[in-house]
Amino acid sequence: MSDNRRAILLMLVFVGLWAAIEIMAWQVLQRYSPYQVVWTRYVVHLVLMLLIFGWRDPAALVRTRRPVFHLARSLLMLGMPASWVMGMQAGLTGEAVMSVFWISPLLVVALGWLFLRDRAPAAVWLATLVAGLGTLLVHPPHALPSLRLLAYPLGMALSFSAYVVMTRSLRGELTRANLFYTALGVFLALSPAMPGLWKWPAPTDLVVMVAVGVLGCLTLYALDRATAAAPVSLSAPVIYMQVALTLFLLIALGVLGAGKLPLHVGLGLLLIVGAALFVWVRESRLQPQDALSAAAPH
Repeated sequence: MSDNRRAILLMLVFVGLWAAIEIMAWQVLQRYSPYQVVWTRYVVHLVLMLLIFGWRDPAALVRTRRPVFHLARSLLMLGMPASWVMGMQAGLTGEAVMSVFWISPLLVVALGWLFLRDRAPAAVWLATLVAGLGTLLVHPPHALPSLRLLAYPLGMALSFSAYVVMTRSLRGELTRANLFYTALGVFLALSPAMPGLWKWPAPTDLVVMVAVGVLGCLTLYALDRATAAAPVSLSAPVIYMQVALTLFLLIALGVLGAGKLPLHVGLGLLLIVGAALFVWVRESRLQPQDALSAAAPH
């Protein structure tokens, strides 16, 4: 299998697990502070890293020449949910936030070009735009109560996009260090607030939070490997598959009825899936290059 297709498959794993996490986390977000759920997720992530790698070579978890860069990237994983929480508290609806957030794959391509010299072919830009249009059909634009509130979904989109691009720039680092620092930064930032926010979860809710942490670790592992395999622009259109997979999961779980989806949503799904299939079929002709393509991942 080519590196390009490996990156596409790993990105599909990433967005599929991301969709599952969102559905699972929604069950507990109604009863607990979102910051508690996020903090618990990354505590579980840290514990997993220590159990799997800590007893063999604990120093490898923190061995890096770029600790500040690692921690700055980690804080983007706090900035993303924090932007969502503040947007909700300011009066935005979830649909309004997501309709803006989904410019993020386009930002991945743009930021990759600016900071990694990732020269995406025109076909990749077009596929990303087509998938973005499909996502707009699924999440139509909503009027904002105030233009200044646009800062929250934009902050969410920029946090995610910058995290993806920065992860690509760390492809020469150990994956275990990349994953450990991601969790460590969020843990350190949120821990001082936990005494005032913590609410002891019911046993079933605790199981859900732990499951979110385990899947979250696997999710970020898949993203790390996807960005190491090929320049970020190639798999950027595939990020939109998160929207399609979320809907498919909701239908499979009986939350949504497949026959009740509006026509525009069905058309949007076709555009998203079509764009992903396009980059899969044409990957050998796209051949994006970036400044890190010659570096060997570890």
